[in-house]
Amino acid sequence: MKSAVVRVLVIGAFVAAPFVQTNGYWLHVLCVALIGVILALGLQLLVGMAGLLSLGQAAFYGIGAYVSAVLTLRFGTPFLIAFVLAGIAAALSSLLLVPIVRLQGSSLAVATLGFNIIIYLVLLNEDWATGGSFGLMNVPAPRIFGYVFASDRSMYFLCLLVAVIVYLAMERLVNSRFGRALKAISQDEDAARACGISIDLYKSKCFLVAAFAAGIAGSLYAHQARYLNPNDFTFNKSIEILIMVVVGGLGSLPGAVIGALIVVVMPEYLRSSGELRLILFGVLVVALVGFRRGGIAGLAPVLGQRLAQTRWSRWPKISARGGPQ
Repeated sequence: MKSAVVRVLVIGAFVAAPFVQTNGYWLHVLCVALIGVILALGLQLLVGMAGLLSLGQAAFYGIGAYVSAVLTLRFGTPFLIAFVLAGIAAALSSLLLVPIVRLQGSSLAVATLGFNIIIYLVLLNEDWATGGSFGLMNVPAPRIFGYVFASDRSMYFLCLLVAVIVYLAMERLVNSRFGRALKAISQDEDAARACGISIDLYKSKCFLVAAFAAGIAGSLYAHQARYLNPNDFTFNKSIEILIMVVVGGLGSLPGAVIGALIVVVMPEYLRSSGELRLILFGVLVVALVGFRRGGIAGLAPVLGQRLAQTRWSRWPKISARGGPQ
């Protein structure tokens, strides 16, 4: 009951945000933040739940963005179809990583980094398909059942709707048998294999789901920004998505949401600090991660416990005889 109330309040706050902050620039930033939420939720499944350190999430993000943009811009494909196909294309491309799912730790991270670099070079050099270094311009705004999401506010609500659906889907997935198998794999692969869990199959499925989430996030980004450039999908973007997950808290879906909002919004909020903004943001990230290993999601229960202890400590202690000490 309490969690349901919290969810309603949080969703209500997101719904009210574009009416409180009507500036077009900040609505754009909030849209990018919601797209970051979708990316962080997908990577949380890989890193936080399955313990698979991936540095290639930006590759799936770019694949989804370019597939959706090319389909709508050059072939006139309806947005909803392009949106779904973008996720499917990213998911299918993740099957290329099946041979490396047996790798662990830094080896897996380096392998996924190599995949990210390959996709970036394809986007950069295949001018006939991606526009090369010039990118793709004039990507059409989303049109669903005749309604065009041309304004920043309408695009914000579209991104919010997709983010909520992805969150609920990930939550259901994590609490299912599939999610429990991923947690078992992250804790002890040998024990999970002894219990009959197909390690390689579950890891491949995990990459597939995370890639699909990144693909639909890329589709939203393409139609929200209306312009694509290969430099938006470099290794740095993968690191940024990983920071979202770590700052919010590994293994926590709400933490992924909070981490994405902080990583996207905070640098823009600190922009008035000039050249110091990145330094201040770096210090903030180090403080959030270093203060509590579980990130912000792990910090909340500790603060609640300390507040409760402080509250009860104000009351006089009752002795065994019934009188205050």
